[in-house]
Amino acid sequence: MTDYLLDTDICIYWLKGSQAVKDHLLNAGTEHIAISVITAAELYFGAYNSVRVKENHFQLERFLDTITVLPLENSVLQTFGVLKAELRKEGQALADFDLLIAATALAEGRVMVTNNIRHYERIPYIRLENWVEV
Repeated sequence: MTDYLLDTDICIYWLKGSQAVKDHLLNAGTEHIAISVITAAELYFGAYNSVRVKENHFQLERFLDTITVLPLENSVLQTFGVLKAELRKEGQALADFDLLIAATALAEGRVMVTNNIRHYERIPYIRLENWVEV
C-alpha cells in the first residue's frame, strides 16, 4: 500500500470539508497518511492567525489526533540540504518550509499530496498527487 504525506494546502482542504480530499483519504486509509511537523506548525499559525481562533484551534487539535505527525529526522535534514544546494545551483529556489515538507516525503518514501503540483515538480524524484482535482 502507498504511504502519503499531505502538504499544508491539502490539510486545509480537508479541514474545510473538501469531499474530494475526504474521499481520497478514506480510500488510502488514515494509517497510510501523515504530515510533517512543519505542516503542523503552519496549521497552528493559520488557526492562531484566524478570526475564529478557538474554533479553528479545536478543529486542528481533533485533526492532529487522527493523523501521524512526522518529525524532522536526520535523513530529512540531510535530504533538505542536498535539495536546497541542488535547487540553488539551478536557480530554482524554494521556500525552506516547503523544501522541508518535500524532503520529508522523499526521505520517508511517501507520495506528496498537494494542490501545488507545479510548485514541487522541480524537485527531483518526488512523487506527487493532487487530491483536490477529481
